[in-house]
Amino acid sequence: MDDKMFEKRLELLDRSYKKLPPQTDSAAIISAIRKEQSHSRKKRSRPFIHWPYAASFIGVLLIGTILALQLSMGNGSQGEPGQSDPQSSQTGYSNETSEELGAQIEDAKALYELRKTQAMARLGLNESTFSQTQLYKDAQGHLLYVETISKRKYPLDQKLEWVKSGKERIEESLRTPGMMIGSLKGGVKMMEAEVWTEDFLEKQRSLLPLYEEKLNQYKEWWKPHIKKGEINMKDLNAIQHYPPEFRTMLGGITNNAVKLTYNKKEDTLETSIDLEYVNMISNHALPEVYVSYIQTNQSPVLKAGEFTTGWNEAGDRLMLLEEMLKDLPEDSRFRNELKHEYELLYHHFVKGGVNQPIFHEDGKLKPEVREAYEYISEHYSSYKTAESLKKVLHELQKVNYVKPERWIQHTPVIISSEVEMIDENQ
Repeated sequence: MDDKMFEKRLELLDRSYKKLPPQTDSAAIISAIRKEQSHSRKKRSRPFIHWPYAASFIGVLLIGTILALQLSMGNGSQGEPGQSDPQSSQTGYSNETSEELGAQIEDAKALYELRKTQAMARLGLNESTFSQTQLYKDAQGHLLYVETISKRKYPLDQKLEWVKSGKERIEESLRTPGMMIGSLKGGVKMMEAEVWTEDFLEKQRSLLPLYEEKLNQYKEWWKPHIKKGEINMKDLNAIQHYPPEFRTMLGGITNNAVKLTYNKKEDTLETSIDLEYVNMISNHALPEVYVSYIQTNQSPVLKAGEFTTGWNEAGDRLMLLEEMLKDLPEDSRFRNELKHEYELLYHHFVKGGVNQPIFHEDGKLKPEVREAYEYISEHYSSYKTAESLKKVLHELQKVNYVKPERWIQHTPVIISSEVEMIDENQ
């Protein structure tokens, strides 16, 4: 992740935390933990364990509040522990152990335990399963980064800044998808929405396969709720005498925008992102182009050289991709990916593929392909892609829908800035 993108994530996280109730202030919680540690040391008792203290907050956390933590990224000129600083070993460095630095590192450890406990509870996963998620792995990496800071030969204020940055990254890593959805507010800027979308998808890609694996271990409990080839979610979530782990997991699935679909062929439950839930909880705060990106990202219509849907539905996706390319910011990191997908889909639409040609063996255009061209021309007349397909249709009409000897079709240019660039080069 580059520094610019991380700063954007922290800015978005900061805004969402500042809007939450003050009684969940994490600084106060960490301070209390530190006092208990100090008290335990004076009594020479065994080391204090943070889990009971952290667990006492879960009741509040389960109803939707999250701990507030003021975020502030350090000056980019300060660098990272791995970067060399010619003055660092000469200015302000001391071999003496800093109590302040040690206390801040202990705070980071306590914060990690606390946030991890919250994340597991919100996701409805036990520690063994949670340890397989990307949330856990990222947070572990950031904690290790913090723990090694004291060994580095840099000035104290530099180390303290790195610890602060590490704590912020721990916070960010352990935010669950449900927490992220709850943080979305109206008027979110496009680049903030892009950062949010990338982070949200990354976390969901890690969670969905784990939920599927766990669900299939409890098949005997959800199978009775399959009605007419579909899972009856209302019945499934009704009060049942489920095993505790299964009941807890169902809560995590519901609260983290996970949609369940029954696969009749495989006799399994499959997971995907519930965009209706995202829109409902956030009151449609996420810009529509990013909702569409999540939709297209998790449901491709072209696999192994064949459409996974009908030709008309594939045409709908083609038009959606055009909309997205027009609506995305010019510097969006998703643009190249979507442009490639658009070009591939359009090429398949007008030329076909090895496994799905658009012409019969006798050279005649297939009826479903002709119908799709006509469907797009009629329903999307204002789109650049539709204009191009009209020309394709007209060209085929002139030869009675038989494939010409030379069948060369170019992908239309649909972005205004790209059109201007082409005009300048001519």
